[in-house]
Amino acid sequence: MNVEIKKKGVKVGVLLSGGVDSAVALYLLLEEGYDVTAYHMKTVRDELYITKQIKHKVCCSPSDTFDAQMIAKKFGVPFKIVHVEDIFKERIIDYFINENLIGRTPNPCFFCNDYIKFGAVMDVALSDGMEYVASGHYARIVDGKLYKAVDESKDQSYFLASIKKEKLRRIILPNGYYTKDEIRKIAQQQDIHVAQKIDSQDLCFLPDNDLKGFFRDLGIDVKPGNIITTDGRIIGKHEGLPFYTIGQRKLGIAAGSKLYVRAKNVDGNFILVAPVDELYDKHMVVSNLNVYDDYLPNEFRASVKIRKKFKEVGCTVQYKDEDGGKLFVTFDEPTFAVTPGQIAVFYDGQRVICAGVIESGK
Repeated sequence: MNVEIKKKGVKVGVLLSGGVDSAVALYLLLEEGYDVTAYHMKTVRDELYITKQIKHKVCCSPSDTFDAQMIAKKFGVPFKIVHVEDIFKERIIDYFINENLIGRTPNPCFFCNDYIKFGAVMDVALSDGMEYVASGHYARIVDGKLYKAVDESKDQSYFLASIKKEKLRRIILPNGYYTKDEIRKIAQQQDIHVAQKIDSQDLCFLPDNDLKGFFRDLGIDVKPGNIITTDGRIIGKHEGLPFYTIGQRKLGIAAGSKLYVRAKNVDGNFILVAPVDELYDKHMVVSNLNVYDDYLPNEFRASVKIRKKFKEVGCTVQYKDEDGGKLFVTFDEPTFAVTPGQIAVFYDGQRVICAGVIESGK
């Protein structure tokens, strides 16, 4: 059967954020003959953006809603706003708070993709009769497997690796085959008004990027504590454990030498700092796995990324089902700032094998 005939009239719900990427994704789907409906999600109340100063571009703001409506109107597609404020608070904001309070560094955007965008919003679209859900993310889905984007500099497979594999066959990612420059050029050619709009950079529920104010507004008492070196010296005070992460150089004190956050101790409410050469680990443990292969062998080779902007590192992985489905990872080279709570994504070349939450490094 001709592929183009299969696409014609097929109902697709596109996650329309109001940015250039999702706008062009919508256009590309229309060009391929799909019957498109736009879905725009609201993760927090609009009042937040009125009471807080927006210091960096974030998604889901009132201006994004306006832009999304303009894009849908331009292309003549139905437009639906999906309110997910309650489930977003429960699954993302509360997770973010709890992880910070137990001394870990959360990654809310990672889980938002599975729980919210390709969770709650996808459920609405499918219940409306959509056969697929699409977005402007830079990644590829090939034969039900998740792959990196053609433009690896913009690749978002790291953040999409939370999506359960059974959902992938219902997801379309048109932008994964284009570079960012090509996407902006298409937007300009089609006279899309957000062609030069900057990308979202920070958390939608922290538009002012003020984490201290966030906890203060919630009435959460974050206590200061000691900053301690690995040889046991107290060299200053920290402002609260949530405001620091492993590998952080800026401590807010004059340490006299370059020291980095090595660990956070919740019970003692102290931060352990060390010279940079003590921030490298050879091993890590990863749990809460999301696996794309049919099964994981007891031992396998992969490359792994432990932060979005970190380079991939070769590794040998041991999978132990009896430990609750954990991965015991040995890096090919010592790796900087292995951070509990952050996400590890494992690749076989371009293909995502699995992902999970970092439990510890050593």
